[in-house]
Amino acid sequence: MTTTISSASLRLRALATLSGSLTDALDPDEAARLVEEQALSALGATSAVVVTLGRFPSESAPTNGNSPASPDALLYLVHAIGLPNEVQAALQELPLDAPVPFGEVARLGEPLFLESEEDLTRYGEWGDAMVHAGARAAAIVPVWANGELRGVLGLSWPAARTFDEDECAFVVTLGVMCAQAILRSLLRAAESRARELAERANRSKANFLTMISHELRTPMNAVLGYSELISQGMDGPLTARQSDHLGRMQASSNHLLELIEELLGYARLEAGRDAVYAEPVQLVEAVEQTLELVRPLAEKKGLRIRVERPDVPIELYTDKRKLRQILVNVLANAVKFTDDGEVLLIVHVEGHGAEIRIIFEVTDTGKGISPDAQVHLFDAFWQEDPNTALASGGTGLGLPIARQLARLLGGDVIIGDSSPGHGSTFVVSLPLVIRASARAEDSD
Repeated sequence: MTTTISSASLRLRALATLSGSLTDALDPDEAARLVEEQALSALGATSAVVVTLGRFPSESAPTNGNSPASPDALLYLVHAIGLPNEVQAALQELPLDAPVPFGEVARLGEPLFLESEEDLTRYGEWGDAMVHAGARAAAIVPVWANGELRGVLGLSWPAARTFDEDECAFVVTLGVMCAQAILRSLLRAAESRARELAERANRSKANFLTMISHELRTPMNAVLGYSELISQGMDGPLTARQSDHLGRMQASSNHLLELIEELLGYARLEAGRDAVYAEPVQLVEAVEQTLELVRPLAEKKGLRIRVERPDVPIELYTDKRKLRQILVNVLANAVKFTDDGEVLLIVHVEGHGAEIRIIFEVTDTGKGISPDAQVHLFDAFWQEDPNTALASGGTGLGLPIARQLARLLGGDVIIGDSSPGHGSTFVVSLPLVIRASARAEDSD
């Protein structure tokens, strides 16, 4: 009785020790080392093999509800410890009907215990290879995760052994803990590689946008320059018809240049190359400069821009150019989607001490935005209505750029309120004094 209690105590201690170690964020090599040093030691085993259903970390082959694997699934080796290369090679890719115990366990979803050399050799070439490698007993157990069969774990021992009920439960519990730790570590490694590839792709996209924007901007500036010379009569007088055509050409060229500049600004933000240059900024002056740029757009549509702002002078410490671009983008967006009525800009102050923020609320009387569309408002290049985008000539970058710039300055841009037929309100929130981490980017 004393021996049984001592054995059970040792098993519990081994489980507790291994459980604590394997919950850490391990890379695949660290997980394998822990399995080898602790799990195999606690079990007295000499080898461990982990195979998965389908290519790991693919989600194409798991089974639901604690049921066995589907017949068309394949088993793939993801890790092996203590086995000769020729045995590992035979386990690289296996159909479920292969004459090996891994397929049997995957098909049935039940553990399998092979207590002797005779039990091993029932499985043909695999059993002979295991015996040749020094194995005399083995346990093959299913690996479950969230009710799904994710793979199979195989363990071997150098001597025949009898697996009683407690031993079977211990092997299954400890073995599955080890296999799941290895799978988690491999999944983290795969996710890390995927993030790296995605970041590399984003950098390539941003570099491409930067390059193509620069290449387009140079000839456009030349077109605008020469058209200005022609319009001034440098090459002779123009007829009224020629002047009209030239005016249309200049307007289109200027619009195209604005789109190129918008793409270039977005590319800089995406590449993390847009530095912050903070300086004292007078709030009233910044708002007036913004209105000078947006009012002509509103007047062309017969809209009024109304402003409510504090009467007292307010000085911000922020990036003046970026502040102006944020407000221009949000106001221009309101004008673009409003056909009748007005656009209202309300400026007020919130917070106290170091937490003071300047709030800009832009409300329009436009068509409003549906709840389904609101989740995409700040996605780059997204347009709720492609026909509106074609008519306005927009890129779908105005609001995304405004939000990225606001966040660069320690603030944000959100949609405050909107519903179809009742207009929209966008809220820009910026700190009175730009955060220290953003100011540190000045030197980048």
